[in-house]
Amino acid sequence: MIVPELPVEIRELKERVARFVEQEVYPLEERIVEAGSIDPQDVDRVRRQAREAGFAMLNMPLEHGGIGLSMLGQVAIEEESGKATNGLGFAVVDRGPRELLEITTPEQAERFVAPVVRGEYREAWALTEPGAGSDLSGLQATAVRDGDEWVLNGEKWFVTSEGDPGVYIVAALVDGEQTLFLVEPDAPGLEIKRTPRFLHDPYLDHHPEVVLRDCRVPKSNRIPASGDAGAKEWILAERLFIAARCCGAAERLLDVASSWAKEREAFGSRIADYQGVSFPLADSLTELLAARLLTYHAAHAFDMLENRKIVHGKVSMAKLYASEMAGRVADRALQVMGGRGYLVENPAARFFRELRVDRIWEGTSEIQRVIIAGGLFKRGAAPYLGWE
Repeated sequence: MIVPELPVEIRELKERVARFVEQEVYPLEERIVEAGSIDPQDVDRVRRQAREAGFAMLNMPLEHGGIGLSMLGQVAIEEESGKATNGLGFAVVDRGPRELLEITTPEQAERFVAPVVRGEYREAWALTEPGAGSDLSGLQATAVRDGDEWVLNGEKWFVTSEGDPGVYIVAALVDGEQTLFLVEPDAPGLEIKRTPRFLHDPYLDHHPEVVLRDCRVPKSNRIPASGDAGAKEWILAERLFIAARCCGAAERLLDVASSWAKEREAFGSRIADYQGVSFPLADSLTELLAARLLTYHAAHAFDMLENRKIVHGKVSMAKLYASEMAGRVADRALQVMGGRGYLVENPAARFFRELRVDRIWEGTSEIQRVIIAGGLFKRGAAPYLGWE
């Protein structure tokens, strides 16, 4: 099946999340516009309400406090979270670090994963470096064994963090092999160099720069499984979620812009009656549907296909097309709305600013094209176009 139908229970959950975002998050967006900043108490309230509504940790297995939702189901829910600006959707669909369960020891999972599932703190992934972004093979951070401890040295940029994390997942080289370490915020030698501001601020996520200077962690904090494989699986899932959120953002943009076009009059007619307005919106709707179908297809492949190389290619196509589609839709929507769309109080202006990063983080559009082209030359087109 190229594009599966969503099961009834996922459709119902998706509808509940959509109502929650509209009723609880949209009003919060307006308060953020007025204040120019995000009140952490507001976010805590939304996160708590979403958890009580059953939207949190859906990706985690039953034995770890979740419901083991399929990737297709997660993508359908992430799509609704993408309709929120300011990154607030992350507080609604609060996912757990399932990727860590696949590579950590039971003791590590109980110590570092279980608190995330209980909502006590968030984890932060520290992979990118000044000289290693989309290409993690350029890592320079190192870890050296010293008795019962590991000594880490290096610098991490764009650390993925919602507020103050409870643990950092740090990628470092051990004898030339990429390895992951669980580093607690109070570890000696760990320093937050600065927390830079970005184009999409005010935003829920922060991306601090972290320096490790002879940072010591217990030997038990080294993740035994391959750090390269663990990081790739996390990035793979994140790319799919970016595609899904871009689809959600584009849908809200289309709703806002088309509603405006039907109400706004110019030269004696609704601007929706002019092809200069209606045709760009028609293109946007067409591209959104194509992106959505591709994203759902890639999510189903993630769940069903054993060949992860093919899955990687399909996910890269979804991330590439959906993120670039969303940028075009945002640009058209803002143009349709004119000066009103340029006001920050309008979601079109906020999306125009925020969606730009989706073509950069978790692998740039150029990196996705490298992955897609590499797969094409190695395997041909058929494996990516078919299902087997």
